[in-house]
Amino acid sequence: MTKHSKGKSSTKRYWMYGYHPVRAAILNPKRTIHRLLLTQNAAHKLTRDIGPIDHYMPEIKSSKYIAELFAADTTHQGFALQLAPLEEKGIDGLSQIVDPKAPLVLLDQVTDPQNVGAILRSVDAFYGKAIITTIRNSPSESGVLAKASSGAIERVPFIKVANLNGAMSKLKEMGYWFIGLEPEGTIELESALEQTADAQIGMVMGAEGKGLRESVRKQCDYLAHITINPSTNSLNVSTATSVSLYSAFRIRSAAKTRTELG
Repeated sequence: MTKHSKGKSSTKRYWMYGYHPVRAAILNPKRTIHRLLLTQNAAHKLTRDIGPIDHYMPEIKSSKYIAELFAADTTHQGFALQLAPLEEKGIDGLSQIVDPKAPLVLLDQVTDPQNVGAILRSVDAFYGKAIITTIRNSPSESGVLAKASSGAIERVPFIKVANLNGAMSKLKEMGYWFIGLEPEGTIELESALEQTADAQIGMVMGAEGKGLRESVRKQCDYLAHITINPSTNSLNVSTATSVSLYSAFRIRSAAKTRTELG
């Protein structure tokens, strides 16, 4: 089916909602779009933002009509898009990414779509390379995940593998080093990042509560912790990922500048 088609239904279709996710999706040439529903105000906003939208075949609907597509607490902002999930990618495609030293994020059974969406947004914001997670015990692409990513799902490769340990082994053969994050890590995160500033790295994040599985932990070259206020037990996984990616961006940028200055 071609992009923006309104053909036969598919069980793989889902509804995306909210201004930023919908705008990013309709501008993504890799998307197959089936229906675009907008309130009159949303249509005016989108037209002001990206220009004429007639070729997207928008259907002008009431806010109440759109709201009835979703759960009661969904904030759709007058935007709803029915579309197919993006084509799945494999780790072999990582070599095509422009910055080979941009950090990867690997998720070990992180199942909450809100968290995964927020992590996608942080990877996008702090120049990460991609997210790698497992086919099982991880969320599928959905409206909730897309909304939490605020459009980042259109820009950040979201790679699913059958076995995380197998993927890590393959990535090690490609030259990657892995930094596993956990509260009792034996090295401070920034120290681990300083020691790997010139290497290809993967930041490995575990599920909330359970943390990293033992088999995944053994694959990590460093087990690092983030220094926080001792009165705080731990950080949410999406917050810890955001802190880790920002730290990586700052440290690696400084190392690059030092190299360029000789």
